[in-house]
Amino acid sequence: MTSAAEPAAEHADVRTIVGGGVLLGALTAGGVVAFVLLSRALDGTGEAAVRGLVVLAGAVLASYLPGAWVRPRNVDGIAWASLIGLLGAVSFTVLDTAVLRPLSLYSWKWDAIGGGSGFWYVSVWWMGSAVLAWLGAWILAIGRRGGRNPSAVMTAGVTVVLAALLFAALTLSHVAPSGEAIVALSFSIALVVHVALAAALARR
Repeated sequence: MTSAAEPAAEHADVRTIVGGGVLLGALTAGGVVAFVLLSRALDGTGEAAVRGLVVLAGAVLASYLPGAWVRPRNVDGIAWASLIGLLGAVSFTVLDTAVLRPLSLYSWKWDAIGGGSGFWYVSVWWMGSAVLAWLGAWILAIGRRGGRNPSAVMTAGVTVVLAALLFAALTLSHVAPSGEAIVALSFSIALVVHVALAAALARR
């Protein structure tokens, strides 16, 4: 029997891993559709702000949903969460190819760059998705040391604050232009920084 103060056990069953991957892929597809439709409905500063928020929301979900589902406590749980991220990217690729491409919601210039094939960048997308889920799960696993049970929402909020600070530093210093790509970059760097901060605080 486990203590009430002890964090819940990891969820590494097939339903959680495969079902979570499919759900994450569907959420990603929904985010892409929202991004496209909002881009068409807005323009100027409003468009840039909304697109940046959509990218930020997608990055948060991709990073922390797998860990919230698995509840990692050690390296195995972190790996399972990373697998959900990978399966989410693969699921999105299937939806993208079978549903979104025929609808012609957006151009496929990256295919043209790759000589008609998208697999030169699709594989990078898969790896990136796995890494985001890996980092998010790692942060949650560190937080669960010593019998603690951190909130995934609160933990993600810390990363968002770090990302906002990095975004402000990059754009206000004119090191990088303001845009959704820099939002994604800032969040990715913030995840890495958050891992280091979480590990340092856990040792105290």
